[in-house]
Amino acid sequence: MIPRLLCPLLLAASLLAQAPPPAQNTAGFPVAGSVVDSPTGQPLPDVHVSLYPSDDPDSAQRTTTAANGHFSFSAVPAGKYILTGSARGYRSQGYHQHGDYFIGITVAPNLDSTTIRFPLVPDARIEGRVTDDEGEPIRNTNVALYQRSYDTGHQHTIVAGNAVTDDRGHYLFSHLGPGIYFVSVSAHPWFAQYSTPTEPPLAPADAGRVAAERAQLDVAYPMTFYPSAQDSNSATPIALHPGERFSADISLQALPAVHLRVKPAAGQPPGGVSNFPRVSQRIFEGTVVPVTSSQGSCFGSAGCEYTGIAPGHYLIEMQDPGAKANPGWFKEMDLSSTVELNPSEYPPLVKVRGALAVQGSPRPRGKMYVILINRASSEDFAAEVSPKGTFDFSEMTIRPGVYDIAINTDPGFRINGLLANGAKLTGTSLLIAGGNVQLAVTITRALGHVTGVILHDNQPYAGAMVVLVPSNPSTNLSLFRRDESDSDGTFNLREVLPGTYSVIAIANGWELDWANPATLYPYLKNAIPIEISGETNLSIKVPLQ
Repeated sequence: MIPRLLCPLLLAASLLAQAPPPAQNTAGFPVAGSVVDSPTGQPLPDVHVSLYPSDDPDSAQRTTTAANGHFSFSAVPAGKYILTGSARGYRSQGYHQHGDYFIGITVAPNLDSTTIRFPLVPDARIEGRVTDDEGEPIRNTNVALYQRSYDTGHQHTIVAGNAVTDDRGHYLFSHLGPGIYFVSVSAHPWFAQYSTPTEPPLAPADAGRVAAERAQLDVAYPMTFYPSAQDSNSATPIALHPGERFSADISLQALPAVHLRVKPAAGQPPGGVSNFPRVSQRIFEGTVVPVTSSQGSCFGSAGCEYTGIAPGHYLIEMQDPGAKANPGWFKEMDLSSTVELNPSEYPPLVKVRGALAVQGSPRPRGKMYVILINRASSEDFAAEVSPKGTFDFSEMTIRPGVYDIAINTDPGFRINGLLANGAKLTGTSLLIAGGNVQLAVTITRALGHVTGVILHDNQPYAGAMVVLVPSNPSTNLSLFRRDESDSDGTFNLREVLPGTYSVIAIANGWELDWANPATLYPYLKNAIPIEISGETNLSIKVPLQ
């Protein structure tokens, strides 16, 4: 029995234990700070600031900064949040954003989330004029913008925008972030004229004169990179800084055009060639881009002719998806004069087919795709998985080479088994030499989950690049995971397949070839090794490097 005098005290203690938490915890926590211009540090008024849970972008809170750049949100429940800002002259961006990653804001007791300093990066722009070799503007022509990127783990150069010149030959790319850029122009001389194989022969007296006249008009512009390079390896990089206005004028020089003639393939039906070959160029690290300035005509049993091509190195491909033997052919070569190609002499494109099975769980909802990623050309080929689990790349220009295999489906599924017939498989990398390739792909739910905190001098560190590195990084690109540490130094690596890994944290790693074994080597010496098996959930501490 409890003494009567103690009962009131116990009752009070019981009521206290049942009482709601302090008002601050019930109502949430304040999140506040200032938005400043990244280069100058000056406060920015009238910035639109949004704060939303990392797993629920539809429930955003919004506000606008005051004259001193200050913003605040009240009654924010504990959790992880994404903070974004935008204003006139400042594109929408996350807090300390690097590509698709940015620092998340952690709201919790005993964490100060009221002194955030949000540096907003001002928009930059690249503009210029495109002229011919006489200084006249070239109108209505295509201008391409490329940016150096590391988002795939290796340095590559991606298309960042396209523009068309106006009547003054002027082009503009605006709302750009800082980075390394390149600009190229693909144009067709307005005065160019080309002869065709079907034209009637000329009288001997006129042949010489007409040939001379045609030679002056039988010209083409090569793809030209700023300022005047005809090869991407000689292109001048534009190191664009925050808020910079860069002028990049480009002058094009007409060169004698080459003619590319393609005979009908052996066994071609009586109608002859019915589709055009694809003419492309390799630029930068090997990216394949079509030659948009060329012109093509097919003449039945006479074959096809491409004109308007400047001398250079080209990739020529002809698809024939209906053929039983092979889906087409390709040829990579230098063109310096008129060339006639015989399809029977060149290697065929590759047929890739296969089947996909789901292991240990129901099939994901919605559409599923198997993807082949060509490392050399940066091309992606996607084949939809049928309801029966089959897929077919036969209507695509799959050339021999090294491909990484990936899937695109509901989150939470990853490849955990691969078999290949007709190609060499190493990890998730496929070496195709030619012929017909059969793939067997097995996917499963990726249940492994790695969380933790990045420490620098025993203190949490925000903004580090965190990389989960598989044991064989050169052949398992799809097993890598990345994150950026949040305001409390924490990180989250989801959907990890069973295996042996290392975790590293790099302070300034956003412009590193983070999937390159040679680049990773010095960091792996101080990595944290981990083993994932089944539904592993690990929480680790990782030192900053």
